[in-house]
Amino acid sequence: MTAPKNRAAFLELEPTGMNPDELWRLTGFARCGDCAYLMYTEFLATLPDHRCTQRQARRRANP
Repeated sequence: MTAPKNRAAFLELEPTGMNPDELWRLTGFARCGDCAYLMYTEFLATLPDHRCTQRQARRRANP
């Protein structure tokens, strides 16, 4: 069985309480632990640039 590599599969499986590593292996998507942004990545060790610090600064500036 080949694993689905799409956002919908991630969103469907996320509420099941599956480990983030397992979710990434099945879907190719990971959620940033700091800002909760969902992104596709080929390597789980490093997430692609997604302006996490800028997103957090905006959130703090606009409560």
